[in-house]
Amino acid sequence: MINALLKGIISLIVGLTSTILKPIDLLIVSVLPDFSNALTAVANIFNLASQYVGFAISVTGLSNETLSLIVLYYTFKLTAPLMVSTVKSAIKWYDKLKP
Repeated sequence: MINALLKGIISLIVGLTSTILKPIDLLIVSVLPDFSNALTAVANIFNLASQYVGFAISVTGLSNETLSLIVLYYTFKLTAPLMVSTVKSAIKWYDKLKP
């Protein structure tokens, strides 16, 4: 039930985003056609890379738990400094706004 609700919310967000960004996409295609081709090439590169990610991961022979730990480690490593700097900024702002 929750899974279906989340899928519905995500599909709604994707639909609204594509509707909002459609005029910008049409502007890019009409004004900068070469830039549009470059964006298509970048999308094709990501599609090609994503096709082989699963194969590359399966070749390593790592278990699902190990892969999950690796993803969690890098997620923490990349987000923890951002969280710390955000909290530091909030504390500085609070100190400056205090009467």
